[in-house]
Amino acid sequence: MNAERVMIDIKVNHAQRSGYFVRCHGLKQSIEKIESLQDTRVVGLVYDGGNSIELILDPPLIKIGEGEE
Repeated sequence: MNAERVMIDIKVNHAQRSGYFVRCHGLKQSIEKIESLQDTRVVGLVYDGGNSIELILDPPLIKIGEGEE
């Protein structure tokens, strides 16, 4: 049995399952790839209304602001 990882908006008080599913083959492949190649685990998603989804990782691969000048 696979463990489910549920991503929710923490600002919503009564979030519930909707039964509405969207197939995201590319997202699934990306999660599997990053978890197999790095010592990290996807623990969340960030959706800002754009066409990209940010993966929240534990531990993070880079720190916010790292590499910025």
